Amino acid sequence: MFKTALPLSRSNVPGVFAAALLATTLFATTALAITPEELKAKGTATIGVQMDQFPWGFIDQNGQNEGFDIEIAKLIARELGVEVKFERITGQNRIPLLVNGNVDFLVPSMTITEERAKVIQYVIPYSSNDITVWAKKDAAIKGNDDLGKYVIGVNRGSVFEPILVKAAPPTTEIKRFDDDATTVQALLSGQVDAILGSVTYGLVIKETGHEGEFERKYKVADNFQGMAVRKGDQEMLTFLTDFVTTHTADGTLDALYKKWIGVDRAKLPTTLPGVDFTGKQ
Repeated sequence: MFKTALPLSRSNVPGVFAAALLATTLFATTALAITPEELKAKGTATIGVQMDQFPWGFIDQNGQNEGFDIEIAKLIARELGVEVKFERITGQNRIPLLVNGNVDFLVPSMTITEERAKVIQYVIPYSSNDITVWAKKDAAIKGNDDLGKYVIGVNRGSVFEPILVKAAPPTTEIKRFDDDATTVQALLSGQVDAILGSVTYGLVIKETGHEGEFERKYKVADNFQGMAVRKGDQEMLTFLTDFVTTHTADGTLDALYKKWIGVDRAKLPTTLPGVDFTGKQ
């Protein structure tokens, strides 16, 4: 729960094959391009969403898809005038499923990175998952320099771990845990003084009845998230960009974010260094 996938990196591919891989990927995505009109003619849209990432996307007690991304995906399908078919994605398979044509587009709570933007086409950010420090209300933590006075917990192997190592003073005692749930539990049980991780940790703290004891101290880093289409899906990109722009302006995305994430949605950028949101570069 709450795990954030590490950014896709071409460093995992031998350098001699990297350029060929990218060229092949771009050819494949262009060949599989789809438009809103084609989806309307088909009558369905296959949308990649996470189903094990509360509160972004999950299966509720009645076996139904629920969550922030689920509601957004349903709204997109409704505006397209089509039925929605959900395809379960994970941090490992979401980009291959999109590139290979298994899904029409992604509503994935996926961090926007320059490396991923070389392979898929991001839409302007619709969401964020601020990387946050949580601690007891009486803990004197206002910034990174204060972390060295405390024992700090983090999810081992998550995107949060290297950020904590970089942000905290070298002498900081860091305790690593196997997942987000045990990281939060370590804070609640007093094993650590503070933890660094998802803004959604606050939902667990609230649900376990500890909201009066712990609080969000400060944001360590931004973590902007974007929907994605295949390279060359220009009309689909335009449709989804207009969707985000329209529902940012009318407050729909703010209301859904507040409902599911429990805090106000941040003012999100429409440009980021090294990432093309226009599809024209």
